[in-house]
Amino acid sequence: MLLAKGCDLRAVLFDFDGTLTPSLPLWLEAYHIALRTFSMTLTDEEVLRRCFFRDWADVATDLGVCTAMELEVEVDRGLQQSFAAAELFPLARDVIEHCREQGLLTALVTSSPRRLIETVAVKLDVHHLFDFVLCGGEVTNYKPHPEPVLRTLQALECAPQAAIMIGDSAADVLAGKAAGTRTALFMPDDHGRFHDSERLRATKPDFIFKDHGELRGLLGLSTRTSVS
Repeated sequence: MLLAKGCDLRAVLFDFDGTLTPSLPLWLEAYHIALRTFSMTLTDEEVLRRCFFRDWADVATDLGVCTAMELEVEVDRGLQQSFAAAELFPLARDVIEHCREQGLLTALVTSSPRRLIETVAVKLDVHHLFDFVLCGGEVTNYKPHPEPVLRTLQALECAPQAAIMIGDSAADVLAGKAAGTRTALFMPDDHGRFHDSERLRATKPDFIFKDHGELRGLLGLSTRTSVS
């Protein structure tokens, strides 16, 4: 099934962490760096269970060693260190460029802080490939609330039914569905460590893909005459 066959797709919204870049291990490292500042040591499994995909306030309350603001500041510092090793998934840049060549609007919808995204986007040479970027701290409600997606669609002047939200988490899919967009879930085999696959499938995304190369067909993109 091709998404763009007989439809009016105008905009492609991408999550960043775990979708365009294999950065979930870098977040894990950042949490370890942050927790050491509070003299706290957890195993990888404990960090994943107690810290990942949760609000700062909930994590801080669970850990009991700092405030939500203190935790966010220290994790941000950790991210600045760990993301020095950030890279893109193979074909991720190619897909974004291909979308733009086909006249589609592209946006980045992420919960990561803007200071980090701006630095990493320049490092990875993708900063110029998005018509709009929305980062963490710029909305009242984070994904899975629809606010980040709706704010992005408003900036792009695009109707929800003419857009697709692409991400790797339940929050991405649920945010897109709540906003009225179509949704595509990136679900590579090695994400099993970070995500509950049953919970991901339970969100019922419109599409599931394991490789960014699949997006060309899913989005109905015509064959590129050349690849830079």
